[in-house]
Amino acid sequence: MSRDLRVIVDGRPLVPRRSGIGVHTAEIAGRLDVTPPPLIASHAEIINKQGIERCSFRVDRAPNGILWQQFVLPRVADADVLWGPHGTIPIALKIPAVVTLHDFTSLTMPGRHLFKTLASFNLFISESLERADRVAAVSKTIANEATRWFGVPREIIEIIPNGVDDFFCPGPSPQPSPEGEGGPEGRVRGDYILFVGTLEPRKGIDDLIAVWQSLPQPRPRLMLCGERGWRVKVPADIEITGWVDRERLRMLYQRALIFVYPSRYEGFGIPPLEAMACGAPVIATRTGAIPEYGDGAALLIDPGDRDALRESMLRLLRDPQLRADLSARGVERAKRYRWDRSAQLMTELVAEAARG
Repeated sequence: MSRDLRVIVDGRPLVPRRSGIGVHTAEIAGRLDVTPPPLIASHAEIINKQGIERCSFRVDRAPNGILWQQFVLPRVADADVLWGPHGTIPIALKIPAVVTLHDFTSLTMPGRHLFKTLASFNLFISESLERADRVAAVSKTIANEATRWFGVPREIIEIIPNGVDDFFCPGPSPQPSPEGEGGPEGRVRGDYILFVGTLEPRKGIDDLIAVWQSLPQPRPRLMLCGERGWRVKVPADIEITGWVDRERLRMLYQRALIFVYPSRYEGFGIPPLEAMACGAPVIATRTGAIPEYGDGAALLIDPGDRDALRESMLRLLRDPQLRADLSARGVERAKRYRWDRSAQLMTELVAEAARG
């Protein structure tokens, strides 16, 4: 039964091309079981409205998202509750609020972020957590860090994990296809190692490239799927797809020989879960929520351990039965993490915040 509740959403994560927090925001906002549907407010137009068509939108243009959030959003937030999916809220906000915490890397790894990220998060996170009526954390790790570092009472924190939906599912078994069929992926179907995410230092791209280059020939090619970030040099013989839409992303997951996610730090880590849902054998680091959903369904290694990464990659490349086993286990494990359930939890949380 839908709740009568006016929810306004800080829509800044939906303005750029979706990844990470933008995916989380769209998947949950579009499923919030409230009447009227959520109002998504932003400082610039949101082009991609896939999955959030039922929501209403408001654009109050501003030079940047930080100024808009702190000076415009408080004035237009005429609702019962605000959801801040980026972790912060306006300091001058007069209505109840829920914030979602994804990670604290801008605090723990400031050198691996752009200045605008540091400014938008670091300057406001402490007071935002003091003012928030409820806090959502994407993993137990982040919930514990919020309590330990900022003194957030555990009783106002709810674990609301990221998830997948039925779109991300296994495809036909990868088979070599004739030259020229099916586009560039079709020519090497089942013969590439895949990474998905922004190409930035904390994602462990340097570790992956170094280990891939050390593999004996002939080796599968390495494909990096994501937008170029910063401070990462990629050799010319490694393919960078750039940002891709959901349809192509699913196909890349489905056809990957193995999926590798060597991130140095995550709050959650959505790509390994999506890869598992699509049947890709996964190697990932023990960070964020990855051990929570990946233990026993993926090969897990410590962040930065290149020897363990190389050993795991060689093991999977040489053992088709292990790849098949991990593929089957990953599909089953991913069924436990669904956006519908996360949206239900968020609906309950915003209602609690609105009641005070």
